[in-house]
Amino acid sequence: MSEDGPPELPRIKARLPFAQSGTKLGAGARRAGFAIYSALTLGLIGVAAYMGAVAGHPLTSPYVVAPAIGATWFGLRLFMTLAPKS
Repeated sequence: MSEDGPPELPRIKARLPFAQSGTKLGAGARRAGFAIYSALTLGLIGVAAYMGAVAGHPLTSPYVVAPAIGATWFGLRLFMTLAPKS
């Protein structure tokens, strides 16, 4: 009796971890992103201004600084959505 061992199983190709799916955002998705980031930016600017001017918090208070940082972040994201894709 000769024993050849277990039969070899076929190898399965693994997907690359960062493979692009090939889908591009359409014009509607870009407009929706623009609208969302614009609303978030303007809303956080309003919150920071309200907390600083109306509520009377100092400008270095976390109640003013946190929304200002958020507004800066979403403003940067808004700028990035407007940049042309290369």
